[in-house]
Amino acid sequence: MQTITIIINELPYKNDKAWNALRLVGELLDQDVKVKIFLLEDGVDVGKENQEAKGKEYNLEELTKELLAKNVPFVACSSCLKVCGISREKLIDGIVVGHMSDLANLIKESDKVLTF
Repeated sequence: MQTITIIINELPYKNDKAWNALRLVGELLDQDVKVKIFLLEDGVDVGKENQEAKGKEYNLEELTKELLAKNVPFVACSSCLKVCGISREKLIDGIVVGHMSDLANLIKESDKVLTF
């Protein structure tokens, strides 16, 4: 089975990149592709609970929870969480706090890596 790591490093509602990344994950799962997600830089905000959709027609918190329920692993960069002032308690249940070494391992184990 093919494995793809997706790195999200944009603020969730600044543009539609995070939304497009999560929609793509759903499509890849439908095509029997294993997907892992790493939240980097401002992308760690995708993993926050109680998000405000800021007028968007979608809610990334809901999409993230749906993907977690389908056993898609989410890893949030610990350094980025610290810089963004997000504590572990503010993350959606199921999101793992990781390090750059975890991202390196994900990349090494993946057939492809996509960045949004």
